[in-house]
Amino acid sequence: MMNRDGFDFGRGFGGHPGRDRFFKKGNLQFIILKMLKEEPKHGYQVIKDLEERFKGFYAPSPGSVYPILQMLEDRDFVSISKDGNKKVYTITDEGEAFLNENIDQDEFTKRLEGFQNVDIKAMEDARNQLRDLFKEIMLAGREAVEDDEKKAKFESFINETKEKAKNLYKN
Repeated sequence: MMNRDGFDFGRGFGGHPGRDRFFKKGNLQFIILKMLKEEPKHGYQVIKDLEERFKGFYAPSPGSVYPILQMLEDRDFVSISKDGNKKVYTITDEGEAFLNENIDQDEFTKRLEGFQNVDIKAMEDARNQLRDLFKEIMLAGREAVEDDEKKAKFESFINETKEKAKNLYKN
């Protein structure tokens, strides 16, 4: 169940049926370029650093990171040097220029910068509470379709709850 902000109660941000997708297409390239601006890294370091930055909430697969690194190289945004058997990726001047030109448009990256302060345990607890609440609402909704009085009470409850929720995040 996806809402307008891209939060899927079953999968986190940006979930799609049948697969977990934490990032929208193109968002991960900004994160990786920012990381490479901090210091050159090999692909495995990029994967591990992403996992660490997101406190284990997101762990990219090699199948998502290496194609992005290849695309960044193809666009001359990174250069590659060898360190033994490993490729080390370094941001180029073109990559820095791209990052600087597009950083204001990358709202997702800005939101994720605040992720370092997120209390993962509190987030998991809230998610579990929402799941339990949603289950109760679904059960009540099933009952409401069979009785006009229950249906009216249910609709009133839903409308009041939506308004209360809006007031929580608008204030």
